[in-house]
This record gives sequence, C-alpha cells and structure tokens, in this order.
Amino acid sequence: MASIRRLKKDVDYLTFAVIADCMNYNASREKNDPEVVNIVKTMVEYRNLTRSKVASRKSFNDKKEVKAYYKGISIDLLKTVDGEFTRLSDLVKKNA
Repeated sequence: MASIRRLKKDVDYLTFAVIADCMNYNASREKNDPEVVNIVKTMVEYRNLTRSKVASRKSFNDKKEVKAYYKGISIDLLKTVDGEFTRLSDLVKKNA
C-alpha cells in the first residue's frame, strides 16, 4: 500500500488537474459555461470529502481492513476523476 501522504497528494493532483482543464476551457471561451462551473464545484466538494476520509483515523482490526479501505478510496478517486474528465470532454466536443 502506498503511504497516506502519497494518497493525499494524488487526490490533490488529480482533482486540480480536472479543475485546471475546466478553467482553461472557460478561459478560451467568451463566457463561463455553467456546466463546467458545476464540474469545478463538484470536484472541490469531492476533494474535500476524500481528503477528510483519508485523514480520518478509523480503528481497524487488521492490516487487511486498512489496505482495503484506502484501496477503495483510491479506486473511487480514479473513477470520479475519469468521469469528470469524460463530462468535460463531452462538453468540449458538443461546443466545438
């Protein structure tokens, strides 16, 4: 299992990558797209929620539970970021 510190960095890096792409898209247009703003809000809320899940000190019975818990967070992170990138990609294709 990767360290908790590394998982927090991954959460920040991936969520900020989505946010940065959204900001670049809105900067290239004359006005802000409300759906892109919604993606940014969703990612900020998701980042805060996920960071609190990672930082919370839950009591586990054994190492397998700990590993499964953090692996679940990691998988959820990748699915969520991929979904938001897909939403942004669809908006770009629709408006191109």
